[in-house]
Amino acid sequence: MPENDDEAAEKKQAAAARCRICGGGPLGEVGEVEFFVGYRWPVFDCAACGCRFTRHDPAAYETMYAQASSCYNRYVVSADKCKALFDRADLAGLKTELSYSSRYRFIIDAVDGAPRDAKLLEIGCSRGHLTSYFVLQGRNVTGVDVSPTAVAAATAAFGDRFVTAGDPRILARAPYDIIYHVGTIGCVADPLGMTRELLGLLKAGGRLLFNAPNRACLNYPDQLWVESAPPPDLVTMFPPGFWRRQLSGIAQARETIEYVSPEQNLELALHRVTQRHWRPPSPTPLDESMRPHRPAAGAIGRFLSRLQRRALRLAASAGLAGFLAPRPTEYGYFVELTKI
Repeated sequence: MPENDDEAAEKKQAAAARCRICGGGPLGEVGEVEFFVGYRWPVFDCAACGCRFTRHDPAAYETMYAQASSCYNRYVVSADKCKALFDRADLAGLKTELSYSSRYRFIIDAVDGAPRDAKLLEIGCSRGHLTSYFVLQGRNVTGVDVSPTAVAAATAAFGDRFVTAGDPRILARAPYDIIYHVGTIGCVADPLGMTRELLGLLKAGGRLLFNAPNRACLNYPDQLWVESAPPPDLVTMFPPGFWRRQLSGIAQARETIEYVSPEQNLELALHRVTQRHWRPPSPTPLDESMRPHRPAAGAIGRFLSRLQRRALRLAASAGLAGFLAPRPTEYGYFVELTKI
């Protein structure tokens, strides 16, 4: 359907606008996504910083935390598992439970090597499941979240270690030795501004630890976004090297990229060979975000899937995985910033 004058004007204005992430440009609109009904948003690539981003809705996170059928219900499940281990004072079990996620394992391994009296701050603590490990260790840790619902749940489960964003106690307890966050940086309106603010809360030589959504993980032709964390939750993806380039004057950056398994790498390579394109999602209501977004495959799709599985088995048995360039995982872009 041809675009009207208002749509054309909006696109022209967006193309001339500055990047929400770095303030630079030019921007290129690469399409629109609508994973959730009513959230049909344009997607932009910034030529200056290499980020892919869409709009940010600050009200979305409390909405998803407050709804039992939201995708944020996964944090309830994680918090319940950690609560049971926490109540039994099972530190080893709690570490094992959290370490199934490489994102949590990255934080735990880094903090475990820090002095016992190190002062810790978690940003985006959700319902407190990761922070519970450090509370059980007896560490000096504070958890922060923008959602009052999440903070109330974390406090009820793991004690009075949690505050909402903007609480004056956050600044009063500075400077910190380590600040960390998991699955947060791609969800905020101003990721660079937030990162600079957090570096300001650190001691000299203090560390900021986090994982970032990897812009390079979009593996299908024409793919606009990842299905596992769509807008209005995740609204920014970052290219490798971004943090080192942007913060070279105020922090030393160490970046590590996690790659998919050899089996997954084979599957992605097959998709590229067959030019299997990304399919736009089927929008669902925001309060039903636990439902999968991808439409069910028809008869042809099921046949192609069976053919693909057979090809993967043959490729694996022939040892082809070792000849393929590895592909990054969606969220395994691990960043350690040491304040100068």
